[in-house]
Amino acid sequence: MSVRFLHTADLHLGSQLKTQHRQATGSIETLNSAIYTAVERLFDTAINEDIDFVVIVGDLYDEDSRSVKANAFLKEQFDRLADQDIPVYVTYGNHDPVGSATTYVDLPDNVYEFDHEDPEEFHYPSEESPEARIWGQSYRDRHENRSMYHRFTPADDRIPNIGVLHTGLNPDGRRYVPVSRSDLESKDNIHYWALGHIHDPRIYENEQPIAYSGVPQGRQITEPGLGGGYLVELDADGDYEIEFVPTSPVVWRTVDVDVGSDDIASIPDIERRVEQSLKEFSAPTDLFDGTTVAVRGPDWDIDGYVCRWKLTGNGPVHETLSNDDEAIHELTRRLRDGLPSRRPFVWTEAVRDETGPPIPAIDDLRGSDRVINEYLELVDELDGEKARDQYRDDVGMVWEAVADHEDGRPDELSLTDDRLDDLIERAQERVLEELARRRAT
Repeated sequence: MSVRFLHTADLHLGSQLKTQHRQATGSIETLNSAIYTAVERLFDTAINEDIDFVVIVGDLYDEDSRSVKANAFLKEQFDRLADQDIPVYVTYGNHDPVGSATTYVDLPDNVYEFDHEDPEEFHYPSEESPEARIWGQSYRDRHENRSMYHRFTPADDRIPNIGVLHTGLNPDGRRYVPVSRSDLESKDNIHYWALGHIHDPRIYENEQPIAYSGVPQGRQITEPGLGGGYLVELDADGDYEIEFVPTSPVVWRTVDVDVGSDDIASIPDIERRVEQSLKEFSAPTDLFDGTTVAVRGPDWDIDGYVCRWKLTGNGPVHETLSNDDEAIHELTRRLRDGLPSRRPFVWTEAVRDETGPPIPAIDDLRGSDRVINEYLELVDELDGEKARDQYRDDVGMVWEAVADHEDGRPDELSLTDDRLDDLIERAQERVLEELARRRAT
């Protein structure tokens, strides 16, 4: 016996995209409604795919913002599912805990809300003839330190059992349901863990999947790429198929733009280089490399991108940007004025200057100066995986990625292999810049 359901979480209704887009007259409606559009697309998918039920894992609302608009919108979506006899199983998380909830509109009878005092079990489609069990528990208040999961106790594994948990998967945490991944993997009789709280989609495949669906629509630069939800088919033997369904009308991106060429020296030159980079835009599909999860081709077009342009490279444009405090502001204004008219539109969230002054090619410097020669020999010696492993050992936990977005800051730096390589390359360039500059003076 198998069931097919939609797993989603972290809708954050009532919030807005965190970008200054009030000037974007051609795209402001899309940006303002993006979160509602993405959630509506989720329910469109549930209806069009004729699934058995929907699971929503916390943070339906943002910061207790059960406004009349958000509440009424959600009721309309649930009513659509009720018309198709599709039940919805809901837990509430740290942004919409039950203890501080205000409900303006009564939800229809097809919505089953998990209790906040004790774990609760719902049976699909009925307790008399169950085809699946769904276990869960809502947050009582914003900081929930109960582990919850160990009291999810299905009677047997003859039908699919689904555990529903809003957690950061941090066993040492005291705010967002402390539990470890290994705790969930060792839990008997649970065939699928439907998780919420982490905003990027990710999945851990073992004997049973442990899955974060992520947000349906990213709201800031730290939530890049496609948002969506999972279509899951699951049976009691542990066999499953998972498909990620993109729903976000707006995609956030940080884009590296190399402006280090000798023919780029002015603000218009940079604009043209940014416009060239747009030709390389495409929706990411490598979200789940190394897993069995498929990514569905978008059923809806991407309406627009919100971009942070990171200017890189060594060239004459560095002087233009560094000598005038208004240069970045003017470039940002011009990009905001010029790009939104494109389709899909492109809105500039920010411009970051990481350029450097022109420097000679390394091969041209070899043999020209004893100090530079010694430095280049050191660079060659340190270039390799062994040196990178040493860097990681030396810097330790200070570089560990923050898995829980609630514990991090938007511009916080965590170390990945790509970021480490970038930092090493930039550090080498900075030293070489300084050496070359001092030798020239």
